[in-house]
Amino acid sequence: MSKTKTFLIAPVALLSVFFVVPVANTFLRFFSFSEFNNVLSSQSLRGVAWFSLWQGLISTIATLAIGLPATWALSRFTFRGSRVARGILTAPFVLPAVVVAAGVLAISDSRGIILIFWAHVVFNVSVVLRIVGPRWTMVNHRLEHAAATLGARPLRSFQLVVWPQIADAVISAATLVFVYCFTSFGIVAILGGVSRRTLETEIFTQAVRLGNTSTATALAVLQAIIIGAVFLITRQSSRSASVSLHVSLPQPLHTKPTHRTTPLIITTTAILVVATPLLATLYRSLVINGQVSFNAWRTIFSGTLPALSVSPQTVITTSLVFAIAAACICVPLSLLAATASASRALFSLPLIVSAATLGIGLIITFDSSPFAWRSERWFIPVVHAVIALPLVIRALEPATRAIPGSLRNASATLGASPFTTWRLVELPLLKPALFRATGLSMAVSLGEFGATSFLSRSGSTTLPIAIAQLLARPGTATQQAGFALAALMVLVTVGVMSRA
Repeated sequence: MSKTKTFLIAPVALLSVFFVVPVANTFLRFFSFSEFNNVLSSQSLRGVAWFSLWQGLISTIATLAIGLPATWALSRFTFRGSRVARGILTAPFVLPAVVVAAGVLAISDSRGIILIFWAHVVFNVSVVLRIVGPRWTMVNHRLEHAAATLGARPLRSFQLVVWPQIADAVISAATLVFVYCFTSFGIVAILGGVSRRTLETEIFTQAVRLGNTSTATALAVLQAIIIGAVFLITRQSSRSASVSLHVSLPQPLHTKPTHRTTPLIITTTAILVVATPLLATLYRSLVINGQVSFNAWRTIFSGTLPALSVSPQTVITTSLVFAIAAACICVPLSLLAATASASRALFSLPLIVSAATLGIGLIITFDSSPFAWRSERWFIPVVHAVIALPLVIRALEPATRAIPGSLRNASATLGASPFTTWRLVELPLLKPALFRATGLSMAVSLGEFGATSFLSRSGSTTLPIAIAQLLARPGTATQQAGFALAALMVLVTVGVMSRA
């Protein structure tokens, strides 16, 4: 067996057992071609699919318009507060979508498509920053300086020097952002009202509220076909990144002789777009009927949560343990898959299938002996690792591809074993990407809500589940406690993600 195939055994096994089997089980039980034809012939459901498509496309364009300039500023320059800025921009991704949507809604009493776009930008800027950032950091400054010396204008220099080296990462990030917007559930449910429905919200409605599991499965198949087509198109459009022979570290901003304020202006603009809903969440946790009140925060730190049977300390500890366990599983397996240059289509499967569909499959597959794992505490972080796998692989792929093969060959020529070559040559170059991948994996685990809602028990309540339950309960004090818990999550997340 070749070394490449050996690398793929563990990640393929994880994906097969905890994703392929339960999803296939769902489709085999509930899918029928007649119901699929009924879905395609329904004008209402076709309208839902069309809305999912165009709002996802516009949301992706808006996210790139904010995310790419901010990624350039934070990847190419270091300045006072750059770590905090990165933490603020990446924090929303670890938050439950319902919290981001509630923060946006707190700014405006109305609902509509503009607020949906805003919430999607807030939620997904982190994807661009985490995936494109490591690759942009590895583009050597001297190549751009050489192009400028030869008379190339900044735009021409970007087109000829920078873009060929980051194009693959940008396309990968844009694909993921589109998928997240296309399958958006919490944001559309809160900000879209009854008139705006995506395929994801309709799958939940049909399966949970109406009990039409066959219709929900047919919609899930339609959703998977559309996402699969998007992955195929973007995969054919992407080009392999060119290799920089020398990795360049970000330069201090004070060494830039001209336009030193541009990175600061760009970063500040992105922070204003992203941070305003986060501040609105904090505001909602402190103000009741126009009066400042710290009751919700006292409730949290006193060790009790209204209407819930678990303490805040237990919820926070559980979420952190799950996130660390998920990262310990996901990052090494993703590195193996990225190093082996595995088929991206294979590991994109968790992005193609609805989280609600996966949740149903997990319940019906792992609810009886000898695989009655549904109630096991270890089961949730394993599922989180599966969900994070495609995203983390995309975060590591550009960095692994950028390592010149000549370095490995030179190390082998000098007598180093493959492991020594990896430890002394490849690992130092991969460290920035590995740190970002770890933060991304933990972010997915901390904010995962869809599949977790099917598996959560009283002893395994995570932060997203607790916040959603508090916000859904009647009573001003209970909802304010939910916003306080969400605000605490925002504050902790900004601190953690600024270091990830």
